[in-house]
Amino acid sequence: MNPTRTTSNEPTDNYKRIGRRFYMAIPLYLAVPAAFWLAFRYAGLTADWAAFGIGAAGWWAALLLRGPIALLVRKQPKERAGLLVAAASGPLEEGVRLLTLWITGFSLDSVLSLGQGWAAIEVVFAVVNGIVLASIIKRTDEKAMQAKAFLEATGQMNSSPLWGVLERLFASMFHIGSTLLIAHMPWLLLLMIPAHTAFNLVSVRLAKRSLPLTELFVAAVGIVTLTAGLLVWQ
Repeated sequence: MNPTRTTSNEPTDNYKRIGRRFYMAIPLYLAVPAAFWLAFRYAGLTADWAAFGIGAAGWWAALLLRGPIALLVRKQPKERAGLLVAAASGPLEEGVRLLTLWITGFSLDSVLSLGQGWAAIEVVFAVVNGIVLASIIKRTDEKAMQAKAFLEATGQMNSSPLWGVLERLFASMFHIGSTLLIAHMPWLLLLMIPAHTAFNLVSVRLAKRSLPLTELFVAAVGIVTLTAGLLVWQ
């Protein structure tokens, strides 16, 4: 009887372990925006907290604008609908990004602060999503089973939450870099829209194949975008 009992409890114990590991990683998630703030402060750049807040609000507005897109594609097959919503994030995020820049102005301090606010709220959103997911997977209802299937399909069942922290780090680089590029040369919006869309779509596709390969891709794009953004302001 003991072996049987142990086997039956294994999945539940595994889900609890996933939740515990995520909760332990939350300080590392929150350290990502703090690290960018400290790095730019060390470089002598002043934080513009109004621009930071507007950047966070801009990301939230772009997220809400995906709602109508999701409604339009709700009758499509689930995978196709997900890809269409992911594709829409490029024009929505980059378009809203330019609008928020017009509100805050185009000084380097405000541009960097806006980009950091945009990236920071996405980190917070990822943490909240993780907390919700960690709570759901303890249950056995249909929604919980879908969440567990998602974890298995994306290879997160046995992966370290540090992968998620790294993803937020490099995704933040992308957002800050994109903000710098568009602020310096607004016409780059025409380039960043397809680039952002491709970034999301390739990431989604790679996530189904290999988590390390996905993170390598996100890292490369994030580093290149931030480096390019900083260089144009030299």
